[in-house]
Amino acid sequence: MLKGTIIETEYYRLLERYLVPVLVKLRLRPNHVSLLGLLLSLVAGISFVFRPFWGGVFTLLAGLVDTLDGSLARSTGQARKYGAFLDSVLDRYAELLIYLGIYFYFYRQGNLGPALTLLFLLILFGSLMVSYTRARAEGLGQKCLVGLLQRGERVILLGIGGMANPLFNRLTELPFSRSTQDAVLVVVLVVLAVGTNLTALWRFWHVLNNLKQEGTKG
Repeated sequence: MLKGTIIETEYYRLLERYLVPVLVKLRLRPNHVSLLGLLLSLVAGISFVFRPFWGGVFTLLAGLVDTLDGSLARSTGQARKYGAFLDSVLDRYAELLIYLGIYFYFYRQGNLGPALTLLFLLILFGSLMVSYTRARAEGLGQKCLVGLLQRGERVILLGIGGMANPLFNRLTELPFSRSTQDAVLVVVLVVLAVGTNLTALWRFWHVLNNLKQEGTKG
């Protein structure tokens, strides 16, 4: 949703103006930043198990770092296929670590029923298909940036949801609101489960129609 918008343009401009020079002074390479993002995602996942607020904080930090490696590579002329491939694979593992953290949070709370388990499976499948449809489309020479819940949007939702969840849970101290505990995280999971799969289907039809039009013209 944010891809190709003025918001994304201005965001990367700020990164290149203020944060990339710091990384250059520290003599960090893009691959180092990619690995740092994975480490922060691991910390985020572990934090989610015990303290969702800090899980949300570290998720947003990991998302910030994840955007820095590409900016650093472009600014320093170090953009390589090797680094792009490494970053893409690490991104998948990073996201999985965060989902696992949230999963085990609900497990520790004793609230992990069939419905929540199904949500996690749908999210994992949807996130995978969002990435796969783009990768497959680009392999066929097609641009594929459409969709509502690309990685950036998912990271933002998870981060804000993790930070807001414990604040909202304070309301569950009231006797009549017990059923609303962890409602923020549950809502985020529902949005992700539906949104990722809709995004994947959107990309599927988008690329399929483009390929069909190319075939007709040919």
